[in-house]
Amino acid sequence: MQNTLLLETNKIQIKIENFEGPLDLLCHLIDKNKMDIYDINLDEITKQYIEYINQMEKEKLAISSEFLIMASTLLLIKSKGLLPNTENTNEEEITEEELIKRIIEYKKYKEITKKLREMYEEYSDRVFRGKEDIKLPKQTLDKKYEKEVISTLYKVALERYESKINLNAQNIEKIAIKDTYTVGSKVKEMFRELIKRPKFVFNKMYTLSKCNKIEVVTAFTGLLELSRRNKVQTNQEELFGDITVEKKKKVS
Repeated sequence: MQNTLLLETNKIQIKIENFEGPLDLLCHLIDKNKMDIYDINLDEITKQYIEYINQMEKEKLAISSEFLIMASTLLLIKSKGLLPNTENTNEEEITEEELIKRIIEYKKYKEITKKLREMYEEYSDRVFRGKEDIKLPKQTLDKKYEKEVISTLYKVALERYESKINLNAQNIEKIAIKDTYTVGSKVKEMFRELIKRPKFVFNKMYTLSKCNKIEVVTAFTGLLELSRRNKVQTNQEELFGDITVEKKKKVS
């Protein structure tokens, strides 16, 4: 049952709802009056608490016994404040200090409960993955260990490595040979040939039957460089014909 009542007094208007217990109602009244929890005006709180109980009776609402017990306790504490101190006191009776201490403790637990409720509302709809059971494959180890095992395995590995055939071995060899051909070396070869004789035929000196394509191209590049620098004179009577190379004569 959720009932809401409005309690009007000459000082304050209080909105009253169902509370979990008398301490919950006291905390509500303290917050409503904006009192410091460590400096409570117990007289004012007692007055409003009794008005709440009376309003509940007028509305013929069921009142829990614990609310009535707290009301009698508040009235007893208030009456003690009006009477002079007496030596005969009942040790079981709660004092004002003890009541305030209980209110403070209850308020702390209530704030913690509120925080937990907020966290529950935020994370209750989340599902977390459970612990995954990972099974690793079992590995078996040989129980027999002999000193010849390592040397035998090493020998087998060497034989396996030596038996491998590199399919690109010829291409690698050609690449290595290419690095030995330079334009400068071919220019020197042609100059040495012109020292031996006045002229020579380029196509016969660098034929594809004796030289590879890379060597012929490198030599032809050297011939073009010599011709550009006017070091040699070339002659080709027909297209794709023989190229005659001779040392260029000095003009007197």
